Amino acid sequence: MSRNRRIIFAFLNAAGLLVTILINYFASTLPINGQTTGEISLKYNNLFVPASYTFTIWGIIYLSLAAFIVYQLIDSFRIHQEEDSFIDRIGVWFAVTCVANSTWIFMWHYESLLLTVILMLILLGALIVIASRLQTSRNSASTAERYFVHLPFSLYLGWISVA
Repeated sequence: MSRNRRIIFAFLNAAGLLVTILINYFASTLPINGQTTGEISLKYNNLFVPASYTFTIWGIIYLSLAAFIVYQLIDSFRIHQEEDSFIDRIGVWFAVTCVANSTWIFMWHYESLLLTVILMLILLGALIVIASRLQTSRNSASTAERYFVHLPFSLYLGWISVA
């Protein structure tokens, strides 16, 4: 992938994460369709709903993804880059996760439950693709890449796989 294309992906990823975080924030503070995300969850009996404090994991996930964004923006401007960098391997898949996550919020707030399941499966699938593409470089990754690329996606995939 060319340097210019990596820069485009880096900015696309940054914009995608910003939009995702804002939509999730506003879904709780300025309820979409007159309801917060938590209020909708309370409407549906579910034996597998974790305690409310466990949802603070989203703060950790989004913070780690923000660190990924900064790291990949810096990396995208490097003059000498590897031929197959982590940005190349992630490609458009992070943008797919952002679209799926953001759209899921709207579908959840409008109680389109079938669509929320489909979107969650798309999100899970995109994260699995990212994880498998990153796995090929895990052993040769620098410490910084492990912390700023592999760890955020491992956290995200781990949480979504049980969601």
